[in-house]
Amino acid sequence: MPRWFYLVLALPLLYAGFVQSFWGNDPYLGWAITVIASVTIANPLFSYARQYCLSTRRHNAVTIFLFVLIMWMSLGVGELPEKTEMMLDRFPEPRITGF
Repeated sequence: MPRWFYLVLALPLLYAGFVQSFWGNDPYLGWAITVIASVTIANPLFSYARQYCLSTRRHNAVTIFLFVLIMWMSLGVGELPEKTEMMLDRFPEPRITGF
């Protein structure tokens, strides 16, 4: 896949990680999503995949599978639409309900 495709995949993950970190009750999920998005942007896994003879096709399939899994987790478990609404209501101040 071209380099810009990884950036396109990582931008929604960065957004989901940002919203999950500062609004709602699960900042650790947001931090984990942000780290995974950063790893997706940097794409160091490709060099490991080449080292262990993982084909490019399988690497792309694993990348897309991880993206779908994390977005499903953010939308369903993390309640991203509700937290986005909460963020738009009170943008300057974070609303972490777990603390």
